[in-house]
Formats: sequence, structure tokens, C-alpha cells
Amino acid sequence: MPDVLSKTSEVSLFIAFVTTLLNLLYLEPKSTRVMFDRYSLEDDGKRETEEYSKLAKNFGKLHGISSLTNLVSLCGGVVHGVRLASGLAGGLAV
Repeated sequence: MPDVLSKTSEVSLFIAFVTTLLNLLYLEPKSTRVMFDRYSLEDDGKRETEEYSKLAKNFGKLHGISSLTNLVSLCGGVVHGVRLASGLAGGLAV
């Protein structure tokens, strides 16, 4: 039986796992906290303040990084899936 889990597949799966953990344990809780702080200022009518602007900028940065880690994780999962499928099908190495 061929070695289905190649080095490329292992690395891509590891990258997907690490980026998912980064998003789950750090980015998502932090961005959610900033989002609720921002909502709180909106409810208090302080949308035009410097603090609100800082929170909005910080939320945009965290949300963008979170989206990027999700995209990297998705790509890692796709690479792993393609490598796995090509190994199981006995096809040409990708």
C-alpha cells in the first residue's frame, strides 16, 4: 500500500490545525470582546468618539486576520484532501 500521508499532506494538515487553533483560542474571543465593547459604545450614543474609532479599527484588524487564518486553514485542508484522494485512487502524485 502506498504511503498515503505524504510530507506535503502532513504539513498542510498541520498548518490547517494550527491556524484553526489560533483562530479558536485567540482571535475569535478577542474580536468578539472588541465587537461587544463597540456595540456598548453604540448603545450609549458614543459612536463619534475616539474610543469608538480605536475599537472599530482594532475590530477590523482582528476580523481581517481571523478571515485570513480561516482561508489558510481551508487551503491546508484542501491540499490534504487532494493528496489523500490521489493516494487512495492510486493516481499520479500531485
